[in-house]
Amino acid sequence: ETVYRVMHTMLTTYGLQHFYWPELRCLKTCCKVFERLVEIKLPVLADHFDHHGLNVGIFALGWFQTLFLYLPSMPTATVCHMWDIWLVERSFKIFFRVGTAILFLSQPILLNHELEGMMIYLNTMPDATLLNPDILLACANQIKVTNRMLEDIEAEVTGQKLRS
Repeated sequence: ETVYRVMHTMLTTYGLQHFYWPELRCLKTCCKVFERLVEIKLPVLADHFDHHGLNVGIFALGWFQTLFLYLPSMPTATVCHMWDIWLVERSFKIFFRVGTAILFLSQPILLNHELEGMMIYLNTMPDATLLNPDILLACANQIKVTNRMLEDIEAEVTGQKLRS
């Protein structure tokens, strides 16, 4: 019964039910928003991805669908801290910040790889040092991402009219 209540709360209060709706529309939108955020925050890396035909959604889907549990080298302490922030703030912006921080910290390596090398790196994160909570979360907290920014990007990528 306790597990049921926790899952029910996660799905309803924290909005995870949208991630598992038919066709994964919300999750796909999250990936599109993240891709646009990468274009804004890391334009050189975004151009590199585009040049090599790397769609951000290919690796970001796993990150967002599992709230970063997908990365085998992600330390438990990092995930717990990230989830604590999410549960307190009730905002997904921490996940967008962390994803952007991972790419920012990995940028020197990614810029020296082609498609296959980038995909292997992004799905395995062999340099677990970057995922240390003291490094990753400190970097993530320096990346300005607001709820309004995410809403505006979502409206842009889904073709909805922007609020005034």
